[in-house]
Amino acid sequence: MKIAVIGAGVVGICTAYELALDGHAVTVFERHAAVAEEASFACAGHQAPSLSHPMAFAPWPQASRLRTWLAPSAIALGRSSSLSDLRWLAGWKSAPKAYLERFAAAQALLSYSQQRQQTLATQAALVFEQSQGQLLILRSERELTASQERLAALKAQGIAAKVLTPEEARKLEPALGEGVTLHSAIHFPNDAHGNCRQFAHALKERALELGVVFHFATPVTALTQSAGLQVQTELLGAQSFDQVVLCAATGAATLLASTPRQIPLTRVWSYSLSAQIREPLNAPRSTVVDGHSRVSISRIGARVRVSGGAELGGSLQSRPEATTRLLYQTLQTHFPGAADFSRSMQLWKGASVFSPDALPLVGQSARPGVWLNLAHGHNGWGMACGSARILADMMQGKQADLDTALVQPARFKS
Repeated sequence: MKIAVIGAGVVGICTAYELALDGHAVTVFERHAAVAEEASFACAGHQAPSLSHPMAFAPWPQASRLRTWLAPSAIALGRSSSLSDLRWLAGWKSAPKAYLERFAAAQALLSYSQQRQQTLATQAALVFEQSQGQLLILRSERELTASQERLAALKAQGIAAKVLTPEEARKLEPALGEGVTLHSAIHFPNDAHGNCRQFAHALKERALELGVVFHFATPVTALTQSAGLQVQTELLGAQSFDQVVLCAATGAATLLASTPRQIPLTRVWSYSLSAQIREPLNAPRSTVVDGHSRVSISRIGARVRVSGGAELGGSLQSRPEATTRLLYQTLQTHFPGAADFSRSMQLWKGASVFSPDALPLVGQSARPGVWLNLAHGHNGWGMACGSARILADMMQGKQADLDTALVQPARFKS
């Protein structure tokens, strides 16, 4: 089939590659001048079936709705937050129906995607920066107790995890600062962390070898079906395709404007700070997540990246001082002397798109010939390879390796 993929973030690149592997003629349209220029550019890079980062999935249900609403949120409200943003936040903070079932679905997709990524990396000889293992820091007995139910659910799904004493945690991460309050920690040995943008660029080169055609700096203005399924662009005009896969989550609302079933999607902005490592012995060995500050610190090759902050209704231009200060302070406190602040540093802000139930949309839309692979939230890199393979199987009428009922777009009724 002749298939168009709209969006060249890591999800779009993985989707194009999997479709090309199946023998389809694939064309990718991307509004930016290169791959991985938005949410994939300098993201935290978690490939973590543990769902240990605060924004990896909706908060674990509290004992009562009142306690849920009083609990501090990982998400800040920006000045331009809309009513739809507030509705999404209400759902995010409440105890939604079938929570455990959806939590298990997210975990299963992350595990499957991690396996698929490893297979692709081996088969295609991809080289990119990555590290193994993730350490979740807990500051109090209360935090440890609060994590037990989630930990039990993960272990029931086969996720390896071990609760560590402060001494055991510091053996794993010997550079962890003495000023860090450390009651205990949970180690997830099979979680991973990688350079998302580097992976996307490497896979793009392999996609080119398979015959994938890329049109960069070419925004898609509309999808029309007056004379078959057509992708409309200002630069190239209209081009006809048998199928279209929409992976550009931030542009999904515009391109699906005429779809009978409207799906409310919400953007959440996040931040990262990347710096060259000054002294390797002072840097993290892999990834450390502070459950209290909701900040993660990872080693990416010769750099250290600290990621955190979540904001509704913000803009690319606004950069709250408090968030920037939190990233600097957390890095300095947790790994003092690790970063070389005298050299070039990168402060990045990007938007991830979430669905109302925190699961991605993978499958056929309500519009004939238009497929979706988007709204992975903060798990875009973690779920990219798995969701791409699942969608490619769906398009061929094959049985997917996972139960896809909970990620199908049809779960949202008009």
